[in-house]
Amino acid sequence: MGLRREDVEGAVKSIADMKLIEMQSRKLQLLNEIVKSVRLIVGKMGGIDVGELEARIADIDGSKREIELLKKDFLEYVSKMSPSLYHREDWLRMSTKIYNATDKAIGVVHRLEYIIRRGWSVPDSIRERIAGLMDVVSKIINEYNQALRNMANKEYAFEKFRSVDKLEKECDMAYRSTIFSILESNISTPAMLILLDIAEMLEDISDIITSATDDLRIILLNLV
Repeated sequence: MGLRREDVEGAVKSIADMKLIEMQSRKLQLLNEIVKSVRLIVGKMGGIDVGELEARIADIDGSKREIELLKKDFLEYVSKMSPSLYHREDWLRMSTKIYNATDKAIGVVHRLEYIIRRGWSVPDSIRERIAGLMDVVSKIINEYNQALRNMANKEYAFEKFRSVDKLEKECDMAYRSTIFSILESNISTPAMLILLDIAEMLEDISDIITSATDDLRIILLNLV
């Protein structure tokens, strides 16, 4: 006989309380907001004015600062709960991975800003491929967050894990097509190198979040 929902909910409470989940979820929400903001910048490359660019970067920096505060609060909270918190190391790994993914996203922002301020032209085909890559990364972050917020519903959470696995493969294909498009384009070498770096960072975010999803999967497998 399988576990009842209330059995699973009781098990979830033993490995995390709502505050712990909410802090992790908020970091993911902010990370996704950063990715979506960067997506908007990419869509306006070549036509975005300096004032709008600076305003969007200021918003992104504000999200990064909030994530840093949440990371500090999370570590303090986990230390207070220890050793009563099960899977403490898994939670800490997840938190670190989300922060590392945020660093990658901020790196993308600064590289795009450099390209825009230099006035370098980026072909529409490349902008569209990078934007598409960002869309997939955003979906991966969202699916992981949904799994996290619905830990009590294991069937639903594992459905989200499968979705992340599928999206990660989609991201791999989008990444490959993006780098081939960049390499085949008629743009300056400095611009090409930065765009390749941006594509790689987006792929890194996908890999990092997928890895964090595996950490959550391991925790939930122990509820069987």
